[in-house]
Amino acid sequence: MKDKIHSVIFDLDGTLSDSAILTVTALQKIAPLHGLPVPSEEAIKIATGNPNPEFYYLLFPGFPRETIAEIGGLVEEEELRILPSVSGRLLFKGCREMLECLKEQGIRLHIASTGDRDHVFSVLGETGIAQLFDSVSCERPVKTEMLREIIGDDCKDCFLMVGDMHKDHEAARANGILSVGACYGYCTRNTAGFDYYIDAPDELLKMLH
Repeated sequence: MKDKIHSVIFDLDGTLSDSAILTVTALQKIAPLHGLPVPSEEAIKIATGNPNPEFYYLLFPGFPRETIAEIGGLVEEEELRILPSVSGRLLFKGCREMLECLKEQGIRLHIASTGDRDHVFSVLGETGIAQLFDSVSCERPVKTEMLREIIGDDCKDCFLMVGDMHKDHEAARANGILSVGACYGYCTRNTAGFDYYIDAPDELLKMLH
């Protein structure tokens, strides 16, 4: 693998960024104002990666969807507001160093996220890693299409997908590329389907050397 890979595609939330920090904090403020319970951090992590408004539908089953979609918008606004204050804690430990090492070694880095554009670019900007990526694809519900566009006519054996959810390894498999589950983030080894698993960001560096 190490002699072939020249590009790594990363999911963002749950893989590089601990987005539950943002969502829990925002929901603790917004949900009670509208008579909604505050979901547990575990419930938020399980729902993370689903595009909006499905993310909020999963967190608040049984509530009117129109109401939930509106409240979801308020939560997202609150997340953007508080992002600068939590940006120092947002990246999983070791991710920045791992990305910088890959970049120094000439590996092309890409983001493929179903998150909305404001969220994705704000997280990348506030955490100071935006400049490390060659491309950012986001705000679409189907990750398979994002990967297809990133890969283009290039050699599929040269790409690797790093993520935490089923849709990450499913998109990788649909495009004929290898996938790695980030178990230091929201992925568990019970998330069957990834070709490889890593328990710390620096393990990816070892895989590619």
